[in-house]
Amino acid sequence: MAKQLTNNQIEEIKSLLLESKKNIEATLENISKDHDSLSQMDLNDEGDFAAASRDYNNDIHIKKQQIEELKLIEHALMKIQKGTFTGLCEMCDSEIGMKRLRVKPYAKYCIDCRSYIDNN
Repeated sequence: MAKQLTNNQIEEIKSLLLESKKNIEATLENISKDHDSLSQMDLNDEGDFAAASRDYNNDIHIKKQQIEELKLIEHALMKIQKGTFTGLCEMCDSEIGMKRLRVKPYAKYCIDCRSYIDNN
């Protein structure tokens, strides 16, 4: 049977999640401000327009990734709040491991299950 996280480990993960959430929200706010200022810009030539379009497209990609990560963070925080966060894989109940959780505190799956999902 896989070992669940201790209360101290869960508190550490919660802190990491809250810090990540704060950083992502700041990033999303900055992207929104950039888009607002972009719409106010006077683009004088095709080069300016191309550069602004490229930046906008990059921002949209980053924003999409950040929103997905924020959803995973909210999911993990909700599990912590409900007392159901265990640090175990949601697919196979194996330990996810603190090393992985310190890098991705919102990880739902162990590395094996994540690989399986990504490849199928």
